[in-house]
Amino acid sequence: METASSNAFRGLRDLTHLSLANNNIKALPRDVFIDLDSLIELDLRGNAFECDCRAKWLMTWLKNTNATVSDVVCAGPEDMKDKRLNDMNSLHNECISTDFVLHQSVASESLSVDTFSYKNDVYVTIAAPSAESCMVFQWDHIEMNFRTYDNITGQSIVGCKSVVIQDQVFVIVAQLFGGSHIYKFDEDQSRFSKFQDIEVSKISKPNDIEVFQIGSDWFFVIADSSKAGLSTLYKWNDKGFYSYQSLHEWYRDTGAEFLDLDGKAHLILASRSQVPVIYQWSRSNQKFVLQGEIPHMEDVVAVKHFRIKEELYLAMTRYIGDSKILRWGTKQFAEVQALPSRGSMILQPFSFKERYYLALGSDYTFSQIYLWDDENKLFDRFKEVYIQAPRSFTVVSTDRRDFIFTSSFKGNTQIFEHIIIDLSL
Repeated sequence: METASSNAFRGLRDLTHLSLANNNIKALPRDVFIDLDSLIELDLRGNAFECDCRAKWLMTWLKNTNATVSDVVCAGPEDMKDKRLNDMNSLHNECISTDFVLHQSVASESLSVDTFSYKNDVYVTIAAPSAESCMVFQWDHIEMNFRTYDNITGQSIVGCKSVVIQDQVFVIVAQLFGGSHIYKFDEDQSRFSKFQDIEVSKISKPNDIEVFQIGSDWFFVIADSSKAGLSTLYKWNDKGFYSYQSLHEWYRDTGAEFLDLDGKAHLILASRSQVPVIYQWSRSNQKFVLQGEIPHMEDVVAVKHFRIKEELYLAMTRYIGDSKILRWGTKQFAEVQALPSRGSMILQPFSFKERYYLALGSDYTFSQIYLWDDENKLFDRFKEVYIQAPRSFTVVSTDRRDFIFTSSFKGNTQIFEHIIIDLSL
């Protein structure tokens, strides 16, 4: 017998001596000895215990029982062979896994999702061009789901990005072919009302909005993907946002990413027509100055940065060929991993509870979620999810629960919950 029934010793409260020796037992069901109140001696010699997650409960029980128990010698896994389970405080494998489980579905396609917190509540903005709206959702602490809060309407909305400045909430609503606006939260009416227009001449085909702070100043940049594109930096001046600097003319920019490089503010602009370029913020003239480029990375549709421990990485999405992971070394980024990504518009890094993930969208097949392997310093495939034409993956955390919103260009917006699974149960 390689195990025993979970009910094998049920009700035997007066049993004092038990021998399961020489039975080739590999694992015992959790709490199999729970009724043995009078147990004095237990013999488990001569078995072939697998000291993996299934043995975690037994390891804990051995520490707490008053009975005298023989040595429990591990037969496997390989790194545990011939060790005594009695001596261990933890198993090499911590017996924790995770999963992404569908929590809720929003009956609309979307291009991007953003989130902000305001007065202890969590909100989500969803850009839904075919519904001609920027949908605002709020987390309901009682119903434990995301419910509609407000709806900002507009034609061909491709992005709605929030920014909270000194207790004021703004949503930048980017629309195709001019007519982008900024909305402000009106607390008296509990809704967003139009606050400011963005010059039509500047932004024709917005593709990405990046909001950031340098010192005490707030900025946002809109990457413009039109042929005569002019990605533009806007600055807040306590009355509104105004056009502050033009960047990267004529390059059909697809993505903007703000990051801290060696203590200095930088901006990366990705483009369909050349390799990504890096700007550095100049403190002396208070503008971004072109600093360099990321070679051999043509046709990048999105760029995202992330950190694992002290290391800085970039995730570069490409629709054709391989998407790339780059690591910052001394003065430059170097490729560390290539991921096959035909049909991908987004490679999004995110992390929950010290577990680092990458979500790689695909227009043609299942999207992949990768998990960071700390030993090999690479990402391994972890799970497949099906989303029609995914365009963004956005982390939203509330009430000690973690969610990822997946926007879909051709289907519903899906909300997955990140859950912890104890494999020893």
